[in-house]
Amino acid sequence: MRDILLENIELLRQRMVNFGLEFGLDHPKVLEYSIQIDKLHNELNHIDHSLSQAVDNTNKKQYRFFLRENQAHFA
Repeated sequence: MRDILLENIELLRQRMVNFGLEFGLDHPKVLEYSIQIDKLHNELNHIDHSLSQAVDNTNKKQYRFFLRENQAHFA
């Protein structure tokens, strides 16, 4: 679930940036993407907080992502 959220956040971010570059950062669709990203990020924070309450933080899976040819990859 967590990895899916991360991927969705990154894909929405890419769409938001591309749309903003094409139509301007003040376009309503850019704001809509930003709101969607915020909601997913809040959901991710809730999951992380719940996990930190249930398990030792030293075992918490760290995440990183990188872009390659307009695709998100997580390590």
